[in-house]
Amino acid sequence: MKTTDKIRRSGLPIPFPDAPFLTRVFSPAGPATPCVTESRGARVISIPGRYSVTQIVEGPRALVLADVGSVSDIPLVERAAEWVGKPVGLVVPTHLHFDHIMGVDEAARRFGAAVALGELANTLVDEERKPRPPIFKTLKHFFVPWFWQGLPLFSREDIPGGLAFGFPWSRNPFTMRGPLLQTGKPVPMLEGWVTLHTPGHTDESICIYHPRSGFLVAGDTVRNYQGGEWNPIITDHAMYRDTIFRLLPLPVRAVFPGHGPVLTGERLLGRLRPFDSGAA
Repeated sequence: MKTTDKIRRSGLPIPFPDAPFLTRVFSPAGPATPCVTESRGARVISIPGRYSVTQIVEGPRALVLADVGSVSDIPLVERAAEWVGKPVGLVVPTHLHFDHIMGVDEAARRFGAAVALGELANTLVDEERKPRPPIFKTLKHFFVPWFWQGLPLFSREDIPGGLAFGFPWSRNPFTMRGPLLQTGKPVPMLEGWVTLHTPGHTDESICIYHPRSGFLVAGDTVRNYQGGEWNPIITDHAMYRDTIFRLLPLPVRAVFPGHGPVLTGERLLGRLRPFDSGAA
């Protein structure tokens, strides 16, 4: 492999709060850390937040935010955007769970950006339909990781506005609507990135993928609490198995999960902990 093809990782010269004590002491994979990952024309800045990680994907002229879980995360994202020196053009929710979207609309307003939804998420929001909930038996996989995350509670900034997003009762009233992210099509403002529909954790889940670098911004399709694993909290077994089957052949070299540190390595997806929801 050429030197220029190597994945380069570095920290951010910006002050960030320490990870929660429980995460630092008990989480098997350790805490997510603010970092820059780049290779072959792709650059992603990872910003750990209150409930999930915001991935800032750098385009030629603008930044795209993948997930903003809390309104209280926005100042951290603002610091990173100022350091990069480019405006935020889009905010992309990878799926419609509260821990990934409570800060999305507010972030779009503050940055003067647009919210870009995947095709199914767009339909659910337009028709005010509730997303299908996870299979009840798989919810047992939520509680220990919540401890590993530091038992985050709702911040003052997320009440009341953020509670309109991502819950069973929520209408998800995004006000800053922008372009539709179509499956297999380029992501607006991001040269070389495409949208992948990856149902399983939720029906509307998407990832964004940069084939040349092998970078996959995964939302909750992949998580990293235990060194990298397929998510055991799912809405549909068959859909998730199909998603895994379609993703495995991709030459993914870096995964940017919604929870936990960035994962890197050649043919990375084949080394993830196997999918086992604990349900038949």
